[in-house]
Amino acid sequence: MDIRRRILELVEKGVECEYLDFKAKMYPRKGTLDLLKDILAMANSSYENSKYIILGVKDDTLKGRYIVGVDHEEKVDVSSYQQYILNNIEPDINFDLHYIEIEEKIIAVIEIRNTNNKPYMTKKKVNNLEEGYCIVRKGSINTLARRSDFDMFYQSKEKFEIIILDSYLRAVEDKIGTAFLDVSLRNLTKMPITIMGGKLLVKDRNVLLSQHSLVGLGREEGADFRLEIPPFSEKTGDLYLSFNSSDCIRIGLDEYGLTNKSFIFELVLYDTLQNQYYAQIENGSVYAKGELLWKVKLKKERDSHK
Repeated sequence: MDIRRRILELVEKGVECEYLDFKAKMYPRKGTLDLLKDILAMANSSYENSKYIILGVKDDTLKGRYIVGVDHEEKVDVSSYQQYILNNIEPDINFDLHYIEIEEKIIAVIEIRNTNNKPYMTKKKVNNLEEGYCIVRKGSINTLARRSDFDMFYQSKEKFEIIILDSYLRAVEDKIGTAFLDVSLRNLTKMPITIMGGKLLVKDRNVLLSQHSLVGLGREEGADFRLEIPPFSEKTGDLYLSFNSSDCIRIGLDEYGLTNKSFIFELVLYDTLQNQYYAQIENGSVYAKGELLWKVKLKKERDSHK
């Protein structure tokens, strides 16, 4: 997906999170602590793909989101920001600055990429920030890194991998309201990792259609779910995920439980230390059967009588 299309989707439908932040104004040309903190936190986020700080967009709780734009005289060459970050943060952070026209206004986008050398921190004292200052983006806020965050940084170098083995979400257990997704969970670190929950997001582009809670691996366990994965080991099998008749409507299944659409699957798991792990595929398929389809059939019946 090209950068302009990606940003258009985020501005229209994105939510501030580990990889997205909106700012109404540009950072000053020579860089400030706000720029340093925001890029530092994003770089330390557990999200592995590109992260974005979008400038010139106001995200107001009461008025909603609207484009303010960046004036021509406010535009900054990316080298100014890069030099400021390079002088004050280690190791080096790879980011770029894009200018994109939306609704006859210009917005700026800082795209932060390839942040696979965590932790990032200040290399010297910067104003009131001490050498070694380290913050992390969690949800929509920046917070000081804790011991568990540093554990996560170093474990991630050894890697915990989620691999979605099959692109089909199979909602075939209509009696218990469960769908299945075939995955491999690989703990390539020196420490045991205990997964205690998670969710699968089913999206059409960037629009969230449905959300399914993790209830087991290989069997249904519900709220008591705990999965310990020893060091240098792998667990493979079907994730058990919640699924109900309303999900069939939201995803757009027909009365046979099928659709010709493909979806983005975003799988998020978290462990006992609240570390989060992500996996995503862009060609996911969903099908269902049995009593899960009763709302779809009822809707079709009602539509036929209109």
